[in-house]
Amino acid sequence: MLKDRLNISDAQWQECLTEHQHTGVSLTKIILSRGIVTEENLLRALSQDLGIPYERLKTEDVEPELAKKIPAKIVTHYDFMPVREKEGRLQIAISDPLEPLQLDEIRLFLNKKIEPVLSSRKDIHEAIKNFYGLGADTLEEMSKQAGQEQGFELLKPPKSENIKDDAIDPSVIKFINQILSDAIKQRATDIHFEPFEDDLRIRYRIDGVLYEVPCPPTIKHFQASIASRIKVMADLDIAEKRRPQDGRIDIKMDNDVYDLRVSIMPTPFGESIGVRLLPRSSPIIGLEGLGLSRTELDILEKSIEKPYGIILVTGPTGSGKTTTLYSCLNKINSPQRKILTIEDPIEYQLKGITQMQVEPKTGFTFANALRSMLRHDPDVMMVGEIRDMETAELAVRTSLTGHLVFSTLHTNDAAGGITRLLDMNIDSFLVSSSVILIIAQRLVRTICPHCKERYRPEPHYLRQFDAAALAEAQVYRGKGCEACRMTGYQGRTGIFEMLIISDEIRELILKKSPSHLIKQKAVSLGMKALRQSGWEKIKQGVTTIEEVLRVTQEEES
Repeated sequence: MLKDRLNISDAQWQECLTEHQHTGVSLTKIILSRGIVTEENLLRALSQDLGIPYERLKTEDVEPELAKKIPAKIVTHYDFMPVREKEGRLQIAISDPLEPLQLDEIRLFLNKKIEPVLSSRKDIHEAIKNFYGLGADTLEEMSKQAGQEQGFELLKPPKSENIKDDAIDPSVIKFINQILSDAIKQRATDIHFEPFEDDLRIRYRIDGVLYEVPCPPTIKHFQASIASRIKVMADLDIAEKRRPQDGRIDIKMDNDVYDLRVSIMPTPFGESIGVRLLPRSSPIIGLEGLGLSRTELDILEKSIEKPYGIILVTGPTGSGKTTTLYSCLNKINSPQRKILTIEDPIEYQLKGITQMQVEPKTGFTFANALRSMLRHDPDVMMVGEIRDMETAELAVRTSLTGHLVFSTLHTNDAAGGITRLLDMNIDSFLVSSSVILIIAQRLVRTICPHCKERYRPEPHYLRQFDAAALAEAQVYRGKGCEACRMTGYQGRTGIFEMLIISDEIRELILKKSPSHLIKQKAVSLGMKALRQSGWEKIKQGVTTIEEVLRVTQEEES
Protein backbone atom coordinates (compact mmCIF):
# COMPACT_ATOMS: atom_id res chain seq x y z
CA MET A 1 0.00 0.00 0.00
CA LEU A 2 1.20 3.54 -0.80
CA LYS A 3 0.88 4.70 2.82
CA ASP A 4 3.25 1.98 4.00
CA ARG A 5 5.77 2.61 1.22
CA LEU A 6 5.84 6.31 2.19
CA ASN A 7 6.18 5.45 5.89
CA ILE A 8 3.67 8.09 7.02
CA SER A 9 1.34 7.91 10.00
CA ASP A 10 -2.31 6.85 9.85
CA ALA A 11 -3.36 10.35 10.96
CA GLN A 12 -1.41 12.07 8.15
CA TRP A 13 -2.74 9.64 5.58
CA GLN A 14 -6.33 10.11 6.74
CA GLU A 15 -5.97 13.93 6.60
CA CYS A 16 -4.70 13.71 3.00
CA LEU A 17 -7.55 11.37 1.99
CA THR A 18 -10.15 13.64 3.62
CA GLU A 19 -8.81 16.72 1.79
CA HIS A 20 -8.76 14.77 -1.48
CA GLN A 21 -12.40 13.71 -1.05
CA HIS A 22 -13.56 17.23 -0.18
CA THR A 23 -11.58 19.19 -2.79
CA GLY A 24 -11.01 16.70 -5.61
CA VAL A 25 -7.34 17.77 -5.72
CA SER A 26 -4.93 14.99 -6.67
CA LEU A 27 -3.57 13.01 -3.72
CA THR A 28 -0.04 13.49 -5.11
CA LYS A 29 -0.35 17.29 -4.91
CA ILE A 30 -1.83 17.17 -1.42
CA ILE A 31 0.99 14.99 -0.05
CA LEU A 32 3.66 17.21 -1.61
CA SER A 33 2.01 20.46 -0.47
CA ARG A 34 2.05 19.20 3.13
CA GLY A 35 5.79 18.43 2.90
CA ILE A 36 5.33 14.91 4.25
CA VAL A 37 7.82 13.35 1.80
CA THR A 38 10.12 14.55 -0.99
CA GLU A 39 8.89 14.38 -4.57
CA GLU A 40 11.54 11.80 -5.48
CA ASN A 41 10.52 9.46 -2.63
CA LEU A 42 6.84 9.88 -3.52
CA LEU A 43 7.46 9.10 -7.20
CA ARG A 44 9.54 6.03 -6.33
CA ALA A 45 6.75 4.77 -4.07
CA LEU A 46 4.11 5.43 -6.75
CA SER A 47 6.32 3.63 -9.28
CA GLN A 48 6.36 0.49 -7.11
CA ASP A 49 2.67 0.77 -6.24
CA LEU A 50 1.38 1.36 -9.79
CA GLY A 51 4.02 -0.47 -11.78
CA ILE A 52 4.96 2.69 -13.75
CA PRO A 53 8.73 3.12 -14.25
CA TYR A 54 10.45 6.12 -12.60
CA GLU A 55 13.41 7.81 -14.31
CA ARG A 56 15.33 11.08 -14.27
CA LEU A 57 14.37 12.87 -17.48
CA LYS A 58 17.47 14.06 -19.35
CA THR A 59 17.83 16.03 -22.57
CA GLU A 60 19.42 13.12 -24.43
CA ASP A 61 16.43 10.89 -23.56
CA VAL A 62 13.97 12.97 -25.60
CA GLU A 63 13.39 12.55 -29.34
CA PRO A 64 13.50 16.15 -30.72
CA GLU A 65 11.07 15.40 -33.56
CA LEU A 66 8.22 14.82 -31.09
CA ALA A 67 8.21 18.48 -30.12
CA LYS A 68 7.26 19.33 -33.72
CA LYS A 69 4.41 16.80 -33.80
CA ILE A 70 2.72 17.54 -30.46
CA PRO A 71 1.44 21.11 -29.85
CA ALA A 72 2.93 23.10 -26.97
CA LYS A 73 -0.56 24.01 -25.76
CA ILE A 74 -1.39 20.36 -24.99
CA VAL A 75 2.00 19.65 -23.41
CA THR A 76 1.86 22.66 -21.07
CA HIS A 77 -1.85 22.25 -20.25
CA TYR A 78 -1.46 18.62 -19.13
CA ASP A 79 2.06 19.13 -17.78
CA PHE A 80 3.75 16.23 -19.53
CA MET A 81 6.73 15.75 -21.85
CA PRO A 82 6.73 13.42 -24.87
CA VAL A 83 9.90 11.33 -24.59
CA ARG A 84 10.03 8.75 -27.40
CA GLU A 85 7.82 6.91 -29.83
CA LYS A 86 8.24 3.21 -30.44
CA GLU A 87 6.08 0.60 -32.17
CA GLY A 88 3.03 2.86 -32.25
CA ARG A 89 3.28 3.78 -28.56
CA LEU A 90 4.10 7.27 -27.31
CA GLN A 91 6.09 7.32 -24.09
CA ILE A 92 5.39 10.45 -22.02
CA ALA A 93 6.88 11.70 -18.74
CA ILE A 94 4.32 12.71 -16.12
CA SER A 95 4.73 13.82 -12.51
CA ASP A 96 1.25 12.99 -11.21
CA PRO A 97 -0.16 9.55 -12.09
CA LEU A 98 -3.08 10.12 -9.68
CA GLU A 99 -4.42 13.13 -11.58
CA PRO A 100 -7.99 12.17 -12.58
CA LEU A 101 -8.60 11.64 -16.30
CA GLN A 102 -5.20 13.11 -17.29
CA LEU A 103 -3.96 10.12 -19.29
CA ASP A 104 -7.38 9.48 -20.85
CA GLU A 105 -7.61 13.06 -22.13
CA ILE A 106 -4.04 12.97 -23.51
CA ARG A 107 -4.92 9.73 -25.37
CA LEU A 108 -8.07 11.35 -26.73
CA PHE A 109 -6.28 14.51 -27.95
CA LEU A 110 -3.30 12.72 -29.51
CA ASN A 111 -5.19 9.65 -30.69
CA LYS A 112 -2.23 7.45 -29.70
CA LYS A 113 -1.46 4.64 -27.32
CA ILE A 114 0.20 6.18 -24.28
CA GLU A 115 2.91 4.65 -22.10
CA PRO A 116 3.65 6.81 -19.01
CA VAL A 117 6.91 7.10 -17.06
CA LEU A 118 7.30 9.07 -13.85
CA SER A 119 9.63 12.08 -13.65
CA SER A 120 9.86 15.12 -11.38
CA ARG A 121 8.01 18.33 -12.24
CA LYS A 122 11.33 20.17 -12.39
CA ASP A 123 12.77 17.77 -14.99
CA ILE A 124 9.58 17.89 -17.07
CA HIS A 125 9.45 21.71 -17.05
CA GLU A 126 13.13 21.95 -17.97
CA ALA A 127 12.57 19.58 -20.91
CA ILE A 128 9.52 21.59 -22.08
CA LYS A 129 11.61 24.77 -21.98
CA ASN A 130 14.51 23.19 -23.88
CA PHE A 131 12.45 21.58 -26.65
CA TYR A 132 9.47 23.93 -27.01
CA GLY A 133 11.12 27.16 -25.93
CA LEU A 134 10.38 29.49 -23.04
CA GLY A 135 6.76 30.67 -23.14
CA ALA A 136 5.80 28.37 -26.02
CA ASP A 137 2.18 28.07 -24.86
CA THR A 138 1.92 31.85 -24.49
CA LEU A 139 3.27 32.48 -28.00
CA GLU A 140 0.83 29.94 -29.39
CA GLU A 141 -2.03 31.82 -27.76
CA MET A 142 -0.63 35.11 -29.09
CA SER A 143 -0.66 33.67 -32.62
CA LYS A 144 -4.44 33.34 -32.38
CA GLN A 145 -4.73 36.99 -31.32
CA ALA A 146 -2.43 38.38 -34.01
CA GLY A 147 -4.80 41.19 -34.87
CA GLN A 148 -5.14 42.40 -31.27
CA GLU A 149 -1.51 43.23 -30.49
CA GLN A 150 -1.94 47.01 -30.55
CA GLY A 151 -4.12 46.92 -27.41
CA PHE A 152 -1.17 46.04 -25.20
CA GLU A 153 0.65 49.29 -25.98
CA LEU A 154 -2.04 51.37 -24.29
CA LEU A 155 -1.77 49.72 -20.85
CA LYS A 156 -0.99 52.13 -18.04
CA PRO A 157 2.54 51.49 -16.72
CA PRO A 158 2.39 50.25 -13.10
CA LYS A 159 4.83 51.69 -10.59
CA SER A 160 5.57 48.31 -9.05
CA GLU A 161 4.31 45.16 -10.68
CA ASN A 162 4.25 41.67 -9.22
CA ILE A 163 5.50 39.61 -12.15
CA LYS A 164 3.97 36.43 -10.77
CA ASP A 165 0.47 37.81 -11.33
CA ASP A 166 -0.76 36.98 -14.84
CA ALA A 167 -4.27 38.36 -14.37
CA ILE A 168 -3.62 41.58 -16.33
CA ASP A 169 -3.40 39.91 -19.74
CA PRO A 170 -2.63 36.34 -20.80
CA SER A 171 -0.48 37.08 -23.84
CA VAL A 172 2.34 39.61 -24.26
CA ILE A 173 2.45 40.50 -20.58
CA LYS A 174 2.48 36.83 -19.58
CA PHE A 175 5.32 36.05 -21.99
CA ILE A 176 7.52 38.89 -20.71
CA ASN A 177 6.72 37.90 -17.12
CA GLN A 178 7.88 34.36 -17.92
CA ILE A 179 11.15 35.71 -19.34
CA LEU A 180 11.77 37.90 -16.27
CA SER A 181 10.89 35.11 -13.82
CA ASP A 182 13.12 32.61 -15.60
CA ALA A 183 16.04 35.07 -15.79
CA ILE A 184 15.85 35.76 -12.04
CA LYS A 185 15.69 32.03 -11.24
CA GLN A 186 18.73 31.42 -13.48
CA ARG A 187 20.73 34.17 -11.63
CA ALA A 188 21.02 36.23 -14.81
CA THR A 189 22.37 39.78 -14.53
CA ASP A 190 21.23 40.88 -18.01
CA ILE A 191 18.60 39.98 -20.61
CA HIS A 192 19.17 40.78 -24.28
CA PHE A 193 16.39 40.90 -26.91
CA GLU A 194 18.27 41.01 -30.23
CA PRO A 195 16.36 41.36 -33.53
CA PHE A 196 17.73 39.90 -36.78
CA GLU A 197 16.27 39.67 -40.27
CA ASP A 198 14.32 36.44 -39.64
CA ASP A 199 14.74 35.86 -35.91
CA LEU A 200 14.45 37.46 -32.49
CA ARG A 201 17.17 36.09 -30.21
CA ILE A 202 16.89 36.23 -26.42
CA ARG A 203 20.01 35.73 -24.30
CA TYR A 204 20.82 35.81 -20.58
CA ARG A 205 24.17 36.82 -19.10
CA ILE A 206 24.95 34.40 -16.28
CA ASP A 207 28.27 34.61 -14.40
CA GLY A 208 29.55 37.00 -17.08
CA VAL A 209 28.84 34.68 -20.04
CA LEU A 210 25.92 34.89 -22.49
CA TYR A 211 23.57 31.92 -22.95
CA GLU A 212 20.83 31.73 -25.57
CA VAL A 213 17.29 31.11 -24.33
CA PRO A 214 15.37 28.49 -26.33
CA CYS A 215 12.32 30.19 -27.87
CA PRO A 216 9.85 29.14 -30.58
CA PRO A 217 10.57 30.63 -34.05
CA THR A 218 7.16 32.37 -34.01
CA ILE A 219 8.56 34.87 -31.49
CA LYS A 220 9.78 37.06 -34.38
CA HIS A 221 6.15 37.92 -35.26
CA PHE A 222 5.63 39.53 -31.83
CA GLN A 223 8.83 41.55 -31.71
CA ALA A 224 7.02 44.91 -31.89
CA SER A 225 4.54 43.95 -29.17
CA ILE A 226 7.33 42.77 -26.85
CA ALA A 227 9.23 46.05 -27.35
CA SER A 228 6.05 48.07 -26.75
CA ARG A 229 5.24 46.21 -23.55
CA ILE A 230 8.75 46.77 -22.14
CA LYS A 231 8.53 50.47 -23.08
CA VAL A 232 5.20 50.78 -21.27
CA MET A 233 6.63 49.13 -18.15
CA ALA A 234 9.68 51.46 -18.28
CA ASP A 235 7.52 54.56 -18.92
CA LEU A 236 9.16 55.22 -22.31
CA ASP A 237 7.74 56.65 -25.55
CA ILE A 238 6.22 53.69 -27.45
CA ALA A 239 5.91 55.76 -30.63
CA GLU A 240 9.65 56.57 -30.74
CA LYS A 241 11.46 53.84 -32.68
CA ARG A 242 14.37 55.75 -34.26
CA ARG A 243 16.29 57.00 -31.23
CA PRO A 244 17.88 55.24 -28.22
CA GLN A 245 15.88 55.33 -24.98
CA ASP A 246 16.75 54.47 -21.38
CA GLY A 247 14.30 53.65 -18.62
CA ARG A 248 13.74 51.83 -15.37
CA ILE A 249 11.24 49.27 -14.06
CA ASP A 250 10.54 48.14 -10.50
CA ILE A 251 9.23 44.59 -10.20
CA LYS A 252 8.53 42.22 -7.36
CA MET A 253 9.00 38.45 -7.31
CA ASP A 254 8.60 36.24 -4.25
CA ASN A 255 8.70 39.32 -1.99
CA ASP A 256 12.03 40.46 -3.49
CA VAL A 257 12.13 43.80 -5.31
CA TYR A 258 14.29 44.20 -8.42
CA ASP A 259 15.40 47.32 -10.29
CA LEU A 260 15.43 46.74 -14.05
CA ARG A 261 17.53 49.18 -16.12
CA VAL A 262 16.21 49.18 -19.69
CA SER A 263 18.23 50.30 -22.72
CA ILE A 264 16.62 50.39 -26.17
CA MET A 265 18.63 50.87 -29.37
CA PRO A 266 17.30 51.07 -32.97
CA THR A 267 18.65 48.55 -35.52
CA PRO A 268 17.74 47.86 -39.18
CA PHE A 269 15.60 44.87 -38.08
CA GLY A 270 13.83 46.42 -35.10
CA GLU A 271 14.69 47.64 -31.62
CA SER A 272 17.40 45.86 -29.62
CA ILE A 273 16.60 45.78 -25.89
CA GLY A 274 19.00 45.29 -23.00
CA VAL A 275 17.68 44.79 -19.45
CA ARG A 276 20.02 44.86 -16.42
CA LEU A 277 18.60 43.01 -13.37
CA LEU A 278 19.57 44.51 -10.02
CA PRO A 279 18.16 42.99 -6.81
CA ARG A 280 17.40 45.93 -4.51
CA SER A 281 17.68 43.79 -1.39
CA SER A 282 20.98 42.20 -2.42
CA PRO A 283 23.29 42.07 0.59
CA ILE A 284 26.59 43.89 0.19
CA ILE A 285 29.46 41.44 0.09
CA GLY A 286 31.94 41.93 2.91
CA LEU A 287 35.61 42.44 2.05
CA GLU A 288 36.22 38.82 3.08
CA GLY A 289 33.76 37.60 0.43
CA LEU A 290 35.39 39.36 -2.54
CA GLY A 291 38.02 36.66 -3.07
CA LEU A 292 40.99 38.60 -1.68
CA SER A 293 43.97 36.74 -0.30
CA ARG A 294 45.02 37.43 3.29
CA THR A 295 47.81 39.76 2.11
CA GLU A 296 45.50 41.65 -0.29
CA LEU A 297 42.86 41.99 2.42
CA ASP A 298 45.39 43.50 4.83
CA ILE A 299 46.53 46.01 2.18
CA LEU A 300 42.95 47.08 1.43
CA GLU A 301 41.89 47.34 5.07
CA LYS A 302 44.90 49.56 5.91
CA SER A 303 44.26 51.78 2.88
CA ILE A 304 40.54 52.41 3.54
CA GLU A 305 41.28 53.43 7.12
CA LYS A 306 43.52 56.32 5.98
CA PRO A 307 42.05 59.79 6.55
CA TYR A 308 42.61 61.10 3.01
CA GLY A 309 43.80 60.11 -0.45
CA ILE A 310 42.38 58.39 -3.54
CA ILE A 311 41.68 54.67 -3.90
CA LEU A 312 41.03 53.66 -7.50
CA VAL A 313 39.53 50.42 -8.80
CA THR A 314 40.19 49.64 -12.47
CA GLY A 315 38.96 47.04 -14.90
CA PRO A 316 36.57 46.59 -17.82
CA THR A 317 32.77 46.80 -17.54
CA GLY A 318 31.36 43.91 -15.53
CA SER A 319 34.54 43.16 -13.59
CA GLY A 320 33.00 43.85 -10.17
CA LYS A 321 34.44 47.33 -9.53
CA THR A 322 31.24 48.72 -8.00
CA THR A 323 30.84 45.71 -5.71
CA THR A 324 34.39 46.24 -4.41
CA LEU A 325 33.74 49.94 -3.76
CA TYR A 326 30.43 49.23 -2.00
CA SER A 327 32.16 46.65 0.19
CA CYS A 328 34.83 49.20 1.15
CA LEU A 329 32.23 51.85 2.00
CA ASN A 330 30.21 49.35 3.99
CA LYS A 331 33.33 48.41 5.96
CA ILE A 332 34.14 51.98 7.02
CA ASN A 333 30.52 53.14 7.41
CA SER A 334 29.90 54.40 10.94
CA PRO A 335 27.92 57.15 12.71
CA GLN A 336 31.18 59.12 13.02
CA ARG A 337 31.69 59.38 9.24
CA LYS A 338 29.74 61.35 6.64
CA ILE A 339 29.84 59.32 3.39
CA LEU A 340 28.50 60.67 0.09
CA THR A 341 28.36 58.94 -3.30
CA ILE A 342 27.61 60.11 -6.82
CA GLU A 343 26.82 57.24 -9.18
CA ASP A 344 25.47 56.43 -12.63
CA PRO A 345 23.29 54.56 -11.81
CA ILE A 346 22.83 53.75 -8.11
CA GLU A 347 23.07 49.96 -8.18
CA TYR A 348 22.33 49.11 -4.54
CA GLN A 349 20.96 51.10 -1.63
CA LEU A 350 23.49 51.47 1.20
CA LYS A 351 22.03 52.12 4.63
CA GLY A 352 23.53 55.13 6.38
CA ILE A 353 25.18 56.49 3.22
CA THR A 354 23.88 59.44 1.17
CA GLN A 355 23.71 58.36 -2.47
CA MET A 356 23.05 60.57 -5.50
CA GLN A 357 22.60 59.79 -9.17
CA VAL A 358 23.93 61.89 -12.05
CA GLU A 359 21.31 63.58 -14.23
CA PRO A 360 22.97 64.88 -17.43
CA LYS A 361 19.67 66.44 -18.60
CA THR A 362 19.71 68.82 -15.63
CA GLY A 363 23.49 69.34 -15.70
CA PHE A 364 24.10 67.26 -12.57
CA THR A 365 27.33 65.59 -13.77
CA PHE A 366 30.10 63.89 -11.80
CA ALA A 367 32.12 67.11 -11.78
CA ASN A 368 29.22 69.33 -10.68
CA ALA A 369 28.23 66.78 -8.04
CA LEU A 370 31.78 66.76 -6.63
CA ARG A 371 31.69 70.52 -6.17
CA SER A 372 28.35 70.32 -4.36
CA MET A 373 29.47 67.41 -2.22
CA LEU A 374 32.40 69.42 -0.83
CA ARG A 375 29.92 71.92 0.63
CA HIS A 376 28.10 69.06 2.38
CA ASP A 377 30.86 68.44 4.96
CA PRO A 378 31.79 64.89 3.91
CA ASP A 379 34.54 62.66 5.29
CA VAL A 380 34.43 60.05 2.52
CA MET A 381 33.26 60.41 -1.08
CA MET A 382 32.73 57.92 -3.87
CA VAL A 383 32.68 59.06 -7.49
CA GLY A 384 31.18 56.36 -9.71
CA GLU A 385 33.70 56.89 -12.50
CA ILE A 386 36.42 59.35 -13.49
CA ARG A 387 35.56 60.03 -17.13
CA ASP A 388 37.15 63.38 -17.92
CA MET A 389 39.85 65.82 -16.93
CA GLU A 390 37.52 68.03 -14.87
CA THR A 391 36.30 65.15 -12.69
CA ALA A 392 39.85 63.80 -12.31
CA GLU A 393 41.25 67.16 -11.23
CA LEU A 394 38.44 67.75 -8.74
CA ALA A 395 38.86 64.25 -7.25
CA VAL A 396 42.61 64.77 -6.83
CA ARG A 397 42.26 68.20 -5.22
CA THR A 398 39.43 66.93 -2.99
CA SER A 399 41.65 64.14 -1.65
CA LEU A 400 44.47 66.63 -0.97
CA THR A 401 42.14 68.76 1.17
CA GLY A 402 41.61 65.97 3.70
CA HIS A 403 39.00 63.65 2.16
CA LEU A 404 39.11 59.96 1.33
CA VAL A 405 37.92 59.48 -2.26
CA PHE A 406 36.94 56.23 -3.98
CA SER A 407 36.47 55.97 -7.74
CA THR A 408 36.87 53.75 -10.82
CA LEU A 409 38.77 53.93 -14.10
CA HIS A 410 38.57 51.81 -17.24
CA THR A 411 42.12 50.52 -17.67
CA ASN A 412 43.59 47.05 -18.21
CA ASP A 413 45.85 46.96 -15.16
CA ALA A 414 46.67 48.93 -12.02
CA ALA A 415 49.69 50.75 -13.49
CA GLY A 416 47.50 51.87 -16.39
CA GLY A 417 45.44 53.90 -13.91
CA ILE A 418 48.42 56.19 -13.30
CA THR A 419 49.08 56.81 -16.98
CA ARG A 420 45.35 57.44 -17.54
CA LEU A 421 45.39 60.23 -14.95
CA LEU A 422 48.55 61.69 -16.47
CA ASP A 423 46.93 61.54 -19.93
CA MET A 424 44.09 63.64 -18.50
CA ASN A 425 46.69 66.37 -17.89
CA ILE A 426 46.75 65.93 -14.13
CA ASP A 427 50.15 67.08 -12.85
CA SER A 428 52.42 64.19 -11.90
CA PHE A 429 53.15 65.68 -8.47
CA LEU A 430 49.37 65.81 -7.76
CA VAL A 431 48.93 62.17 -8.80
CA SER A 432 51.87 61.00 -6.68
CA SER A 433 50.63 63.00 -3.68
CA SER A 434 46.96 61.96 -3.80
CA VAL A 435 46.70 58.34 -4.99
CA ILE A 436 47.37 55.78 -2.24
CA LEU A 437 46.19 52.51 -3.83
CA ILE A 438 45.12 51.28 -7.27
CA ILE A 439 43.33 47.95 -7.60
CA ALA A 440 42.91 46.14 -10.92
CA GLN A 441 40.43 43.30 -10.86
CA ARG A 442 38.63 40.68 -12.93
CA LEU A 443 35.87 38.18 -12.16
CA VAL A 444 36.50 34.50 -12.83
CA ARG A 445 33.86 31.77 -12.72
CA THR A 446 34.29 29.30 -9.88
CA ILE A 447 34.22 25.54 -10.39
CA CYS A 448 30.85 23.88 -9.74
CA PRO A 449 31.14 22.00 -6.40
CA HIS A 450 28.73 19.29 -7.59
CA CYS A 451 30.86 18.06 -10.51
CA LYS A 452 34.37 19.15 -9.51
CA GLU A 453 37.11 16.71 -10.56
CA ARG A 454 40.89 16.64 -10.69
CA TYR A 455 42.54 16.32 -14.11
CA ARG A 456 45.86 16.69 -15.90
CA PRO A 457 45.99 19.90 -17.97
CA GLU A 458 46.92 19.95 -21.65
CA PRO A 459 50.65 20.46 -22.38
CA HIS A 460 50.16 23.83 -24.12
CA TYR A 461 49.01 25.34 -20.79
CA LEU A 462 52.52 24.75 -19.44
CA ARG A 463 53.74 27.63 -21.61
CA GLN A 464 51.18 30.01 -20.12
CA PHE A 465 52.21 29.38 -16.52
CA ASP A 466 55.26 28.13 -14.66
CA ALA A 467 55.65 24.64 -16.19
CA ALA A 468 57.22 23.07 -13.10
CA ALA A 469 54.63 24.55 -10.74
CA LEU A 470 51.78 23.50 -13.03
CA ALA A 471 53.05 19.95 -13.24
CA GLU A 472 53.18 19.67 -9.44
CA ALA A 473 49.89 21.48 -8.66
CA GLN A 474 46.53 19.79 -8.22
CA VAL A 475 44.40 21.24 -11.01
CA TYR A 476 40.60 20.93 -11.05
CA ARG A 477 37.71 21.51 -13.43
CA GLY A 478 33.95 20.93 -13.51
CA LYS A 479 32.89 18.18 -15.88
CA GLY A 480 29.35 19.62 -16.18
CA CYS A 481 26.10 18.69 -14.45
CA GLU A 482 22.49 19.85 -14.18
CA ALA A 483 23.28 22.14 -11.24
CA CYS A 484 25.66 24.23 -13.42
CA ARG A 485 23.76 23.94 -16.74
CA MET A 486 26.52 21.60 -17.99
CA THR A 487 29.06 24.46 -17.93
CA GLY A 488 31.25 23.20 -15.08
CA TYR A 489 31.01 26.58 -13.33
CA GLN A 490 28.76 28.06 -10.65
CA GLY A 491 29.23 31.54 -9.23
CA ARG A 492 32.17 33.96 -9.52
CA THR A 493 35.03 35.32 -7.46
CA GLY A 494 37.60 38.08 -7.97
CA ILE A 495 41.28 38.11 -8.84
CA PHE A 496 43.18 41.26 -7.93
CA GLU A 497 46.28 43.32 -8.63
CA MET A 498 47.14 45.70 -5.76
CA LEU A 499 49.43 48.61 -6.62
CA ILE A 500 50.52 50.40 -3.43
CA ILE A 501 51.85 53.89 -4.16
CA SER A 502 55.15 53.58 -2.28
CA ASP A 503 58.05 56.05 -2.39
CA GLU A 504 59.71 54.10 -5.24
CA ILE A 505 56.48 54.22 -7.29
CA ARG A 506 56.07 57.94 -6.54
CA GLU A 507 59.52 58.61 -8.03
CA LEU A 508 58.48 56.87 -11.26
CA ILE A 509 55.21 58.84 -11.36
CA LEU A 510 57.08 62.14 -10.95
CA LYS A 511 59.28 61.10 -13.89
CA LYS A 512 56.12 60.23 -15.89
CA SER A 513 57.50 56.74 -16.51
CA PRO A 514 55.46 54.46 -18.81
CA SER A 515 53.06 52.00 -17.20
CA HIS A 516 55.11 48.88 -17.97
CA LEU A 517 58.08 50.27 -15.97
CA ILE A 518 55.79 51.13 -13.05
CA LYS A 519 54.36 47.61 -13.19
CA GLN A 520 57.80 46.00 -13.29
CA LYS A 521 58.88 48.02 -10.26
CA ALA A 522 55.68 47.13 -8.38
CA VAL A 523 56.14 43.41 -9.10
CA SER A 524 59.74 43.60 -7.87
CA LEU A 525 58.38 45.17 -4.65
CA GLY A 526 55.97 42.25 -4.13
CA MET A 527 52.84 43.06 -6.15
CA LYS A 528 51.07 40.06 -7.69
CA ALA A 529 49.90 40.67 -11.25
CA LEU A 530 46.40 39.58 -12.27
CA ARG A 531 47.56 36.32 -13.82
CA GLN A 532 49.63 35.48 -10.73
CA SER A 533 46.58 36.12 -8.57
CA GLY A 534 44.59 33.86 -10.88
CA TRP A 535 47.25 31.16 -10.57
CA GLU A 536 46.76 31.16 -6.78
CA LYS A 537 43.03 30.55 -7.33
CA ILE A 538 43.86 27.66 -9.71
CA LYS A 539 46.15 26.03 -7.12
CA GLN A 540 43.43 26.39 -4.48
CA GLY A 541 40.97 24.56 -6.76
CA VAL A 542 38.68 27.61 -6.92
CA THR A 543 38.75 28.18 -10.70
CA THR A 544 40.23 26.72 -13.88
CA ILE A 545 43.22 27.52 -16.07
CA GLU A 546 40.87 28.37 -18.97
CA GLU A 547 38.99 30.95 -16.89
CA VAL A 548 42.14 32.77 -15.79
CA LEU A 549 43.47 32.86 -19.36
CA ARG A 550 40.07 34.11 -20.59
CA VAL A 551 40.02 37.20 -18.36
CA THR A 552 43.73 38.10 -18.25
CA GLN A 553 46.10 39.09 -20.98
CA GLU A 554 49.59 37.71 -21.31
CA GLU A 555 52.05 39.58 -19.14
CA GLU A 556 54.72 41.62 -20.81
CA SER A 557 58.22 40.32 -20.25
